[in-house]
Amino acid sequence: MPFIVVRGLRLYYQERGAGHEPILFVHGNLASGRWWEPVISRLPAERYRMVALDLRGCGQSDKPETGYTVPELAEDVGAFVQALGLGSFHLVGHSMGGAISLLYALDHQTLVRSLTVIAPVPPDGLTLAEELYPLMEEMRRDRRRLREGFLEFLPGLAAGELLEALVDDAFGCHPACYSELPRSFETLQFAERLVALDRPTLIVWGQQDRLIPHPAMERLHEAIQGSRLEILPGVGHGPQVEAPDRFAVLLGEFLASFKGK
Repeated sequence: MPFIVVRGLRLYYQERGAGHEPILFVHGNLASGRWWEPVISRLPAERYRMVALDLRGCGQSDKPETGYTVPELAEDVGAFVQALGLGSFHLVGHSMGGAISLLYALDHQTLVRSLTVIAPVPPDGLTLAEELYPLMEEMRRDRRRLREGFLEFLPGLAAGELLEALVDDAFGCHPACYSELPRSFETLQFAERLVALDRPTLIVWGQQDRLIPHPAMERLHEAIQGSRLEILPGVGHGPQVEAPDRFAVLLGEFLASFKGK
């Protein structure tokens, strides 16, 4: 799989399909592009060119000591899009990647054909419980505890090869992903800009999500004119890995509505 150098970073990405409609997938914190493999494998490769990158500090990409805020990661994504020459594309982001995608879409509306955000970190900020940070530090050092944490937040994900691979990727993330980056979510303040977002937008949230509160998704839905909010029962924070069949159908139908447009 290929690498590309942008902003002095060597970023890893995977690509599938040779269709005329690009889709860029942006993962969340403590993750990698691997989170999108269950969805990418379920979408028609003859229609889409599907690209999933590893953000800085994650997966196989470089892990520098600085740059771990949502705005800086959005700049990485912008440089990546330009270097890859994606043109007009569909943008799909999860959790932190959802916030990155919202911010990118606001700044590059002519490039974003549609926007799908899954349990995004709210653009008016997210303050995690203070007791969560010692737990995250414990997870950073203890793979077994990290695995337990994944199962707590992803109740629909069965034990197996995918779970172990996702835990391995999280265990290899830069330490800033466990502390500096989550704390930066508190400082997000771009919700007032959403009134200017004029892109077709799908918001997806799992009913058992213990990280992103439902009221925040309702606020987001109300703020983005014409957006659609889908709530998936029996799913936690990661619909794309917990219920890939359901999510792929939902995403596929949303994207298919742009055929010929």
